[in-house]
Amino acid sequence: MARHIRFLFWLLACGLSLAACNGGGDAQEPGAVARDAMHGDLFIAPAGALCARRERDGNCVQPTSSSTDELALHKAMTNPDPDAPMINFDSPGHLIDGSLTKDSLGNPAMINPSYGLVWRHIQAGRNRFVVDGRRYGNAKRHPSAAMIDYTGEHGGGINLTFNLEMGQNQAWFFSFAEHGLVSHRGTANWSTSLGLLTDQTDAPTTRKVTYVGTYHSISGTAERLDENGSTDFLYTHVTYEAELDLHTGSLSGVRIDYTNPETQRHTRLKLPDLTFKHSRLEGISRTQRFDIEIDGPAEIDSPADERPGAPRPDTPRIRHDFTIETLEGDIVGKQAALINLWGTGPKGIVRVVLVRKDLFELMGKNPVIHYPLTPAKP
Repeated sequence: MARHIRFLFWLLACGLSLAACNGGGDAQEPGAVARDAMHGDLFIAPAGALCARRERDGNCVQPTSSSTDELALHKAMTNPDPDAPMINFDSPGHLIDGSLTKDSLGNPAMINPSYGLVWRHIQAGRNRFVVDGRRYGNAKRHPSAAMIDYTGEHGGGINLTFNLEMGQNQAWFFSFAEHGLVSHRGTANWSTSLGLLTDQTDAPTTRKVTYVGTYHSISGTAERLDENGSTDFLYTHVTYEAELDLHTGSLSGVRIDYTNPETQRHTRLKLPDLTFKHSRLEGISRTQRFDIEIDGPAEIDSPADERPGAPRPDTPRIRHDFTIETLEGDIVGKQAALINLWGTGPKGIVRVVLVRKDLFELMGKNPVIHYPLTPAKP
């Protein structure tokens, strides 16, 4: 894979960068709020203890946040015992399908990708996976031990990433990617995150919960623009705050008009307010359309531009205008630790990861919040 496609794929596979900072929600009548959350329809009903309930196929029902924790789930999925149970998941994710070519160094590359949003059925356990009937095994750990590679019986592979050292953090989740699938266009990669949907037992006790997260978008054809390795490809990210109302299930949107001082890319969009039900994005929110405009220096797929001062004056400037037509999202972790959003359109994709503000210290990050929920104090 060319560098820009490896970058794009690993960016999606590893769940992007998480951002959070100190703070919390609006505490008011926690008892009343807790009763509403436990008996309302914002969060999913608890699935019960892990593997206490089975589907018709004999696999464990998809666990929720009160079923287990992330460390125990990791142990259950990677248990090599051939008699260990398999656990079902149904997850949305980004599908990137492109034409195969070669980069300037002769390595396989992908150009003219199509972008899609696809649900897939995952069976996890016995240190292997089955994804829509495709079987993966022969697990190999990376030196970091945070990532495990699985090989497909008929080609392709899976990467599962989960940082065991961060596993005690409620805001840590599993990055999951299926890659190298043969398609009619060439090759396809699909990426998602596996988590424990927040259930009514683990609902927050505040009326509102504040999050800080990162918006990312990827767009373009990845075709070469010049001899220096410039490609028709743009990546951008912006941090912002949002608020989830536990009475209405509404997550606040944001209007972004931001120029990144390092990449010199200008991003404009309005992410709309969204509504959740049973811990998933619901109804009309899934078909919300919004436009994105990005302009600035092109992405570079060449070691020549890995130099001080990049992007250089000779780097081509390009502009992408595209529309997000389909959205999916979920609320995962104990006390709604994380909110995930996936969005796609014909020319690009959006990924948003929002983390509860009070989990910042465990994340070990100190991001600049480009768009705070309320104006910062002088």
